[in-house]
Amino acid sequence: MCVPCNYGIYVIKSQIKLNAANMKEEQYLLLCEKYFNGECSPGELSLIALYQKKHGLNNIIFEKQNQAEVREELFNRIQDSIVQNVPKRIWFHSSAFKLAASLAAALIVFFYLTNGPLKHEVKVKLAVAKVIKNKIDDVPPGSANAILTLADGKNIKLDDQQNGLLSQQKHVAISKSGMGIILTAKNIGANENDLTLNKITIPRAGKYNITLSDGTKIWLNSSSSLSFPTVFSGKERKVRLTGEAYFEVAKNKKMPFIIDVNGKQEVEVLGTHFNITAFEDDKDITTALIEGSVRVNAKTKQVLIKPGEMVVNNLQNNLSIRKADLDEIMAWKNDMFIFSNENIASVMKKISRWYDVEVSYKGDMTNINIDGNYSRSKGLKSLLKNIKLLDKVDFQIKERRITVIAK
Repeated sequence: MCVPCNYGIYVIKSQIKLNAANMKEEQYLLLCEKYFNGECSPGELSLIALYQKKHGLNNIIFEKQNQAEVREELFNRIQDSIVQNVPKRIWFHSSAFKLAASLAAALIVFFYLTNGPLKHEVKVKLAVAKVIKNKIDDVPPGSANAILTLADGKNIKLDDQQNGLLSQQKHVAISKSGMGIILTAKNIGANENDLTLNKITIPRAGKYNITLSDGTKIWLNSSSSLSFPTVFSGKERKVRLTGEAYFEVAKNKKMPFIIDVNGKQEVEVLGTHFNITAFEDDKDITTALIEGSVRVNAKTKQVLIKPGEMVVNNLQNNLSIRKADLDEIMAWKNDMFIFSNENIASVMKKISRWYDVEVSYKGDMTNINIDGNYSRSKGLKSLLKNIKLLDKVDFQIKERRITVIAK
């Protein structure tokens, strides 16, 4: 009996329990696609791991963070598999192998469909390859990606590292855990002279979180960085931020937490939850408060805000307090885009950071504003397709370059 699956093909419903020993390559690839879409059961995850171990694939879909690279590798494998299964009576000149994989596959399937024995196998493999190839052509969303720069200047690309200890410093152990790093203080008796500074840098199309030695948790958005000491001492806990971050500051009334924002303002807290947006190419710095209280200092002015409020610093010695749309402000942390009557240029700036794409414009964008909630976990084409439904703009996409066209 044939049943439809989510990959645009039909598979045979078998009474034989699937296991790594009898699983075919096309079945493995289908499970990989389910994994990418977050649809795998624990049993299917085990099957993938066992199949990869059996065939020496080194856990390629679990160890690599870049899904586009993994999809391309899987696509190449299935195309190679089709080529290797060509009947011996079919002869190819060596130059034929220089053709694009898609052309080779088209030629091969013609022979299979006319010769019969492996017709079904090739149909399945080509269908799976087509699904994977289509997704390679899309621009994938950002992922957990960051660079840790230690006090001694050593750079560690975090997405290349396994979970566990990254660095053992005098007072603190720095470890990776999932999508974040954790600083564990062993000796709180540090003095101000032996503090060491580290820096975590999040590139475009990246995100990461960090737990500092005092227990403060920080989530960092794309194009952001945080400089921090391994352990806090003295009268304050001070870090430096560029870009955007959400803070859950551990309470310590005796030691205020200070964020130096781009050297242009300071945010002072005792223990609270808040979000700061301070990208270098933005005109304003915004500080939005979720709970607790914060004081924002900029040059000669300072303001204190309550939960649900935000401070807008226009970088000209002017601080204004406004009501905050916390759902919109916190959307990035929750893997969402939420736009509320937001100008298309601002919308595309956020999209360009998350997908690492270049954006240009044709036409007047002044009065084109966008509303809507969109997932940040989808590919770029899906996102732009949904924005196009508003019938305000059109898009031209060429690799990682987007042209926004006013309607």
